[in-house]
Amino acid sequence: MDQMHILLGIATIHFFAISSPGPTLFVVAGHANSPDPRNGLFVVIGVVAATLVWSSFAAAGLGTALNAFPWLPVAIRVVGGAYLAWFGFKMLRSAWRGQAGLDSIDRGGADIGPMGALRAGFVTNISNPKVIAYYASLFGVMIPPASPVGLFAGAVLTAVIVSTLWWGLVSVFFRLPVVCRGFIRIRRVFDALVGAALIAFGVKLIASP
Repeated sequence: MDQMHILLGIATIHFFAISSPGPTLFVVAGHANSPDPRNGLFVVIGVVAATLVWSSFAAAGLGTALNAFPWLPVAIRVVGGAYLAWFGFKMLRSAWRGQAGLDSIDRGGADIGPMGALRAGFVTNISNPKVIAYYASLFGVMIPPASPVGLFAGAVLTAVIVSTLWWGLVSVFFRLPVVCRGFIRIRRVFDALVGAALIAFGVKLIASP
C-alpha cells in the first residue's frame, strides 16, 4: 500500500470517528450560533489544536511516556472533567434563568468572546487522554512498521485537515440564517440538554478509573 492510499484510509476512518455525535458537536454548535461570529471560528481552532496535540503525541510514541507517568492522564482527565462540568452547570443556570445561553454564561452575562470559545473547544477535545489510544491504534493499524517519519507527519496533518474541514462545516451550518432562526426557538431547551450532557460527561471523566 503506497503512502497516498494509507493517508486516504486514515482520512476516511478519522472522518467517521469524529462525525459521530458527542460533546464536541454540542460545544461547536452552541458557539457557532453565538451572536459573535468569531466564536464559531475560534471554537473550531480549539478543537483542531487538541487534535494536533493528541495525534502528534501518538505519532511520536508518547503514549508510552503517558503510561510511565500515570498521574499525568489522571490530572488531565480531572481538570478537563471539572471544567466541562462547570461549563455545563453555567449553561443549565442560564437556561433556567431564560438567558441567551452560551453567549451569556460568563462574567455576569457578558459574551464569553473568542478566547472563551477557543478554550471550550480545546478543553472538550483534550480532556480525554484515551483519545491518544485512538490515534495510536489508527496509526498503528494503518502505517506499516519502519515507515519514514514523513509518513507519520502526513498522518498527523491528515487528521488535522479532516478535523478542520468537518468542524468548520459544522460551524458554518449552524451559522446559516434558517438554522439560526430555528435554533433561537429551541435555544433554551438546547442549552439545558447540552448543559446536562456536559455535566454528565465531566463527571464521567473525573470518575473514570
